[in-house]
Formats: sequence, C-alpha cells, structure tokens
Amino acid sequence: MRLRIAALVAAGVTAGGAGLLLYTTTAGAAETHRDAAYGISASGTAPISVTPAVSSTDGSTKTANGGASSSDGTIKLGSATVRAGGGKASAEISGFTAFGGLVTASKATATCTNGQTSSSVSGTPAGSVGRNGKVAYGVQSTNSDGTTTIVAMRVTITAGAGTEAATINLAVATCGKNGGGPTGSPSTTPTTAKPTTSATVSPTATSSPTAKPTTARPTGNPTQAPPTTGTPTAAPPSPGKTRAPVTG
Repeated sequence: MRLRIAALVAAGVTAGGAGLLLYTTTAGAAETHRDAAYGISASGTAPISVTPAVSSTDGSTKTANGGASSSDGTIKLGSATVRAGGGKASAEISGFTAFGGLVTASKATATCTNGQTSSSVSGTPAGSVGRNGKVAYGVQSTNSDGTTTIVAMRVTITAGAGTEAATINLAVATCGKNGGGPTGSPSTTPTTAKPTTSATVSPTATSSPTAKPTTARPTGNPTQAPPTTGTPTAAPPSPGKTRAPVTG
C-alpha cells in the first residue's frame, strides 16, 4: 500500500513557485530522503500540472518521461526525462515553446545532489520578454523541510498593476542533504576500552603497599625481646633468701 504525503517543495504553482510535489512512500518505511523532479508546470489561463513527475523518500530511484501541452495549445513541451532517489534528483526537457514562440527552450536541465544544485538552459535569454514577460534561469529556493529546489527556467507573465497572470517552471529538481553519515562516529568514542581499563587496573594494582606491613621483619623484633629478660630476674631472689638465716 502506498501513501501519498503532500509536501510543498516551493511556494506553489501560483506566485512564481516551483509547483506542488507529492512525496510518495511505502507504508511503514522510514523516510531517509526527500527527492523529487518534474519537467514542467504552468499556472494561469493555460495551466499544466507537474508533468512528468517522480518522487522518492526511501532512497530508491524513480524515473519518468513524457511531454505536455496546455488545453489551448499555447504552451507545449516536447519531451522530459526526470529522475529522483538516493539524495539525487534531475530533470531534462527539450522542445519547449510558449505564447506563439515568444519564449522557447531547445534544452534545459536541472540537477540536485545532497543539497547541491546546478542547471543549464539553451533558449530564450534571461531577462524581459515582450511588454509583460520575464525569463529567469537557475532559480533556487530552500523549502520548509530543509530540501533545496532548483528551477532551470522560469517564465512569468504579469497583468495590470504587476499582478502575476502566469508562471511556467521548466526542469525542476528537489533534494536534501544526506544526514545518515555522521551518526556512527560519535557513538564509538564513549564505548572505547581505554577509559574502562585505566579506572579498574589502578586500584587493583596497589598490592605493594599492603605487602609491606605484613613482612616478618617488623613483627619479629618485639616478640624476641621479652624472653631474653626472663633469665636475670629469676637469679637474684634465690641467693638472698638462703644466705640470710644461716647462724653457724
């Protein structure tokens, strides 16, 4: 069973955002990555949903390809190939044209690897287009979940008073930094054998101080002195008592 977890990778299809992506994960599987990519999205009077689109949260690589066209035919994408998974995402498009050829791109690519992005475009130069249009290259943004999104080419059309009438995003890739690496190194430091051995060996190794008080040399001297004094104390009383009462 698959659960679709809605996650806004950028500001959304409106207001110049990179579009709405759905992270897809298997029920019960741990999310180790948040990688996604798509070929095109468009808002305004000629909308196009994110097409083709892929996403991955379990590290496995997903791929898709295809083209797209608005319902009125004013925006067309010849083909796109997208890939996402394992901390990486990429999108490559070709054959894009919009508004009767006012904006075109023969090729555009975007890549994202562990939060590092790059992009390239071969098409209408960045800058103003017509009276109300604008083209931008390599639009990068950081999302609320910590991932990074790169848009290779963005086309915006404004209406009166600067109101945004349409936004087209081409070749979009999203990925996050891989955080799995540093968890192992801190845990090994407290479990090393050096702290435990130094603490236990030093108390048990103090056998030399306890051995000195039990040596025979200090205890032998006091015990041998009393027997030697017994001989002179017994001799004087016997001569004194036998010689005094002699009368003749």
